[in-house]
Amino acid sequence: MNNPIRKWLLKHLEFSIFDQLITKAQLNLGGKRLLDLACGSGYSSLLLEQRYQPTHVVAFDLMEKQIKLAGRYPTISTDRFIGDITALGLRSNVFDVAFGFGILHHIKGWKQGVREIARVLKPGGYLVIEEPNGFSAEFFRRFVRYQIPKEGHFTFTELEDQFQSAGLQIINFKSVLLPCFRAYLLQKL
Repeated sequence: MNNPIRKWLLKHLEFSIFDQLITKAQLNLGGKRLLDLACGSGYSSLLLEQRYQPTHVVAFDLMEKQIKLAGRYPTISTDRFIGDITALGLRSNVFDVAFGFGILHHIKGWKQGVREIARVLKPGGYLVIEEPNGFSAEFFRRFVRYQIPKEGHFTFTELEDQFQSAGLQIINFKSVLLPCFRAYLLQKL
């Protein structure tokens, strides 16, 4: 999570694919309100600010340690807080775009997390998110020792069904490096 390899992958792989999806959809995120889901070390918030020049970024993580680490990346428009994706405590219909860099598979209540994300997005707002399928989640749990609950071993069909159930329509998706990782661009109906 907080190592040079993860930082490189975030910038040059995941963020690049997110940007391709956004560009292909001809979205302009300048002056928008962005939500950085489970921001970890805060590097993703910095990338979002630098690339899109939003008016405001709200970033949260469940771990206080990560929020403290995020202070290492100076940002102009980012507010950070300790928060749980399954119960954000934020007003409904506030954000233009939410970004998730591989977070749902780490959460037992990931389905509630999807509903919470949809709740805080404005009607017509977007979710840009990347997730592995269950096979990959099991691989990382078993061989890399990531803490991934059994509930995080979902298929892409299960994930996509949950998006649809929460009122999020798939606009586009793309494989990330391998077919067992996907990045999605979704829009709240």
